Amino acid sequence: MRNQTSVIVPEPKQSQSALLLTESDKRTQMSVPEPSKRTQTTILISEPNKMYCDLLRKAFYVVRNRFQVVASASTAAEILTGIEEARPHVAIVSANLQDGPLTGIRLLPEIRRINSETRTLVALESPEPDLVIEAFKFGADGVFCRNSPFDLLCKSVEAVSQGQIWASNDELRYVLNAFAKSSKQRKMDSAVESRMTKREAEVVRLAVEGLSNREIGQQLGLTEHTVKNYLFRVFDKLGVSNRVELVLSCLRQEEDAREEIATEPRNIGPPR
Repeated sequence: MRNQTSVIVPEPKQSQSALLLTESDKRTQMSVPEPSKRTQTTILISEPNKMYCDLLRKAFYVVRNRFQVVASASTAAEILTGIEEARPHVAIVSANLQDGPLTGIRLLPEIRRINSETRTLVALESPEPDLVIEAFKFGADGVFCRNSPFDLLCKSVEAVSQGQIWASNDELRYVLNAFAKSSKQRKMDSAVESRMTKREAEVVRLAVEGLSNREIGQQLGLTEHTVKNYLFRVFDKLGVSNRVELVLSCLRQEEDAREEIATEPRNIGPPR
């Protein structure tokens, strides 16, 4: 079994499974959670192959005391419809969909825009470093490799539904290393930096580069204890609980900023 890291982020968070409403001409399938009980974790499942969706839905039905599949999809459009109409606690998003390779990963920001309370778990064929990094960069709350057993999938869904990050130690290392290698060439997002003091921002820059508290202290002329206090204050301001989440937060802020720049209307007037 892989060593999994679940990073806890407290976050406020449905009963006998309802019958799925199916339509012959629509791949997305919906069910309405029973209003009387809210003990289950509602989930959206997605697979590029409809048969695999059916198999996964049947697997979750066996543990229906814990989970309720409220939507299933095979395309990006069907996932977005499911998110908007069913508003599941967790969306298991296949990296590859009928629309093409990595479509699921590229869809993550749109899922977050439609319903920020839906947590996303990206299903990968294999934990390749580039795919893991891309998934978290686009806003995944966890990644899951299809080579892992179904019991572990259940644990990962429960973890992300409770506000935790789900990834193996190796997968988190991919993200941290990638960020550390390129962070020196980046500027911290101004919206994030504006929430910190000048000294806090200095500490954060060195922390995301991978420096230890002692190394940060040596560079800034601070004690390890003072560095730790600065980091705790930053964690509180950004709503994270440790360095891993700090790095992931910076990655997401960076991706959001890139999207805003890409979509920002530009006024190009005639030459003067």
